[in-house]
Amino acid sequence: PRDRMHEIVEKSLKDVGMWEFRDRIPANLSGGQKQRVAIAGIVALSPKIIILDEATSMLDPRGRQDILNLVARIKAANNLTVISITHDIDEAAHADQVVVVNKGEIIEENKPENIFGETAKLQSLGLSAPFTAQLIAALKQHGIDPNSQYMNDERLIAWIKKFVSQK
Repeated sequence: PRDRMHEIVEKSLKDVGMWEFRDRIPANLSGGQKQRVAIAGIVALSPKIIILDEATSMLDPRGRQDILNLVARIKAANNLTVISITHDIDEAAHADQVVVVNKGEIIEENKPENIFGETAKLQSLGLSAPFTAQLIAALKQHGIDPNSQYMNDERLIAWIKKFVSQK
């Protein structure tokens, strides 16, 4: 509704942490700030589904993590479905569901822990395993078995803390 446009824009910019930059020329914003403004524009439309195409590809690691955290927060707050197209394995590892596409063909569709636990299959597709899967494999090589092929960052950190506290 046009009569609520200013209110909606203000709320969207505040939701993504960009309200204080509202008067800046977009060309003078950082890559991460530009992504936040783009996300605010999408959120202002109140969609049920957001499709992101390489949303973090041009960002430094901190900017990438900030955008991923922002998208997760907005997803939860607005009960959204987010479809994220990415080549970043560590980013894909945070998804609820992963679809692996190779040359336009769906190769695999499953939960991250099922896909990323199969490192040999990933390598056959020319993909590397996420950092956490690589770390679990290295731990196993040193006789430490987390009893899992794959864990997300939070679960692996919790497991490591528990493991260290038992030593």
